[in-house]
Amino acid sequence: MASVFPPPSLTRKIPEQNHDVFLSFRGLDTRYNFTSHLYAALTRHQIKTYIDNELERGNEISHSLLRAINHAKLSIIVFSENYASSRWCLEELVSILKCKKDDGQILVPIFYHVNPTNVRNQTGSYGVALAEHEKRSDMNKVQTWRIALTEAANLSGWNCLGTGNESELVEQIAKDILQKLESITSRGLEGRINTYKQIAQQKQEKSLRTGNLADMEELITTLYQLAELKLEKASSSNDWSVWSDVIGTHERILQLKLDKWMRTYSAKDLEDIKDARNHLLHFFENIPTTFAR
Repeated sequence: MASVFPPPSLTRKIPEQNHDVFLSFRGLDTRYNFTSHLYAALTRHQIKTYIDNELERGNEISHSLLRAINHAKLSIIVFSENYASSRWCLEELVSILKCKKDDGQILVPIFYHVNPTNVRNQTGSYGVALAEHEKRSDMNKVQTWRIALTEAANLSGWNCLGTGNESELVEQIAKDILQKLESITSRGLEGRINTYKQIAQQKQEKSLRTGNLADMEELITTLYQLAELKLEKASSSNDWSVWSDVIGTHERILQLKLDKWMRTYSAKDLEDIKDARNHLLHFFENIPTTFAR
């Protein structure tokens, strides 16, 4: 094989995906009413949902929350009266839309006691909130938030203006989410592999074009996700070429990591490579004995 370095453990570098849905909301507005009822309805339908239970948060979105967004198949955004007053919520929104664009993540907006037009055009409480942000934040960042709000509000979603039975509404939403997730699954493993191959190709072209380390990291993350899908396929296959394809993807990841280290010479990147060596050995040890060489 081309590389002597083993691919790193996926579980070490990318946290295990244990949720399908990410729930974004303004805690002060809906945590103990609508959002808690929606989360309960999703749970009743056995939909694994990530909900942030931190009561106090700063202005900057955490890395763990970014990973949770990245690993979701679908995100729900509960646009409430004061959603836009939170920098954290707005950063979540931008990250979710990026996943929608890059990875095909589904986004379902819910307009809770707020008119979609106010979200789309940043009027009413949304206009007030964005005006306040402009006094304290970089104008480019605020413009990014405005664009994100407009884009999300233009998507098909759910209106909850307080005129109907809320318990019935959350049940309808949960069933809709379940159908959307089942639709994703019905595309089949091979379809998801092909989708990630296309995404990886796009990110590789971007990385080569920009030479940016951040773009290289995005490519590596996508390749990890692709390798995970290929491993799922290999686990039920008796074809050595399928396992070989998994190894080939890991070798590609390792080469990118080596390329990155050659540009940075950072201790962190070197440790990353060392960790990768140790984990390829573990990978080979767990290949079915039928394929032992």
